[in-house]
Amino acid sequence: MTMEQDLRRRIGQLLVFGFEGTTVPDHVADLIRTHHLGNIILFTRNVASVAQLTALTGELQQLAKDSGQPLPLTIAADQENGIVRRMPEEIAGLPGNMALGATREPENARRAGALTARVLSSLGVNFNLAPVLDVNNNPDNPVIGVRSFSDLPGTVAEFGTAIIEGIQDQGVIACGKHFPGHGDTNVDSHLDLPTIPHDRARLDAIELVPFSAAIRAGVDVLMTAHVVFPAVEPDGIPATLSRRVLTDLLRGELGFTGVITTDCLEMNAISETVGTPQGAVQALRAGADLVMVSHRLDRQLATIEAIVAAVTSGQLSEDRINDAFQRVMALKAKRLLRAARDATVPKREAMELQQELSQAAVTRLTTGPALPASAKTVAILLDEMAPLMVAAGRGGNNPLIENALRSVLPQAVTQVFSFPSAFNEYTEADLLTRLEKVDAIIAGVNGMQNARYLDFLAQVEQLSVPQGTLLLRSPYDARRFLQAPNLIALYENTPWMAEAAVRAICGGSALGRLPVAVSDEFPRGHHA
Repeated sequence: MTMEQDLRRRIGQLLVFGFEGTTVPDHVADLIRTHHLGNIILFTRNVASVAQLTALTGELQQLAKDSGQPLPLTIAADQENGIVRRMPEEIAGLPGNMALGATREPENARRAGALTARVLSSLGVNFNLAPVLDVNNNPDNPVIGVRSFSDLPGTVAEFGTAIIEGIQDQGVIACGKHFPGHGDTNVDSHLDLPTIPHDRARLDAIELVPFSAAIRAGVDVLMTAHVVFPAVEPDGIPATLSRRVLTDLLRGELGFTGVITTDCLEMNAISETVGTPQGAVQALRAGADLVMVSHRLDRQLATIEAIVAAVTSGQLSEDRINDAFQRVMALKAKRLLRAARDATVPKREAMELQQELSQAAVTRLTTGPALPASAKTVAILLDEMAPLMVAAGRGGNNPLIENALRSVLPQAVTQVFSFPSAFNEYTEADLLTRLEKVDAIIAGVNGMQNARYLDFLAQVEQLSVPQGTLLLRSPYDARRFLQAPNLIALYENTPWMAEAAVRAICGGSALGRLPVAVSDEFPRGHHA
């Protein structure tokens, strides 16, 4: 083996690449065989079923073994639960972070983390890119929101460490993100480069608290944020590329000895500034151990060559490559060389925990007459706006409520009105006349984008028909519905939370409390 071949072998273990499709493409097999690719990231595009995913992960590992890699691949996925999940739909999903925060029981987070890890492990996924440790103290944050446990740093720390311990106790790698904090931005780093302008004292008191707790709890991996923190990095360099952030702060001051991974370097905050290949070089130089390029083969190949060239030219030291390589391989040896995994997918346990946690999380913000059990006609009003988060990867409200209603009121006939399309078919007066004739109304809200729909719902509130309003994602939407009867926060537009919410407006229990402060009317801890 030549010196360059040995260098490329080590670099391959520092790369996290993704691909399109539900089978292993030829180019991915070549990346593993020829470029010694040591880490794979999977998305919903790679997942069709339990059987398919199990076969895919098995084939990937066999390729690595046959190519002479000394340790298995890490196979990663963003299984945060809630709105960000990658596993097959046939497996019951679990509530996400803010829903868990609404249960007020960190033990629920530990249980969710452990069961999630068991599911992942049974499918051959050994690296969970979760939990989010960002403190969501900006109600208008477009990328974190309900992916956070709370707007209180202590709560995020408590729930975050519980999930980390639950995941790692099952032998799966956990990854806290997005260091040093993405919670107080109003820009999505998938689309642009955000800045958090607070001073260092504020960062120590808020943003860094959950990460410090995770480090004390022994978290395996921390993921960087493509965010500028002038209080730490005055030169305007995003945290992912900043030595002051990754080496001086994270390694030096906070004492983190685990693996540092970047978020995807194809996000616009990096790809549209320094570019993905140079972003990888700069991230490694700053102190990252893994660099992630999730999508395009051309960028992946260019990243490999850019790193090789940077080492050859002296721009990136070989000692830094060796340091990262040793840290990654030590993590693999720690987590991946254990007894044979249990290939039995715990479907029943996932379903039972899903139902329990959903009921504990769904939060009644206002009261009102329950929807009658005898209702024969129920109108469902929906905002048909597109998904609000790039990270979520799934979206849409329909037929969530309709399906949930079938479980709770199976005899009811539903009439679905999607907005703004319904305004093209009917006048508002016609719609109100139709709604007056039904036995019950359920309105779903997913974001504050559709102003006319929100104004129309204010008129619907005045009708004497029993009704409920479901906040399908963000509890902050409650600011527009102070007088709405049966206002329910779901925290995520998922089937399990929708069913729990429909049961609540039909007279069932809603045990959750707000984990964030929404307004004076809806303070943190509120429930009706």
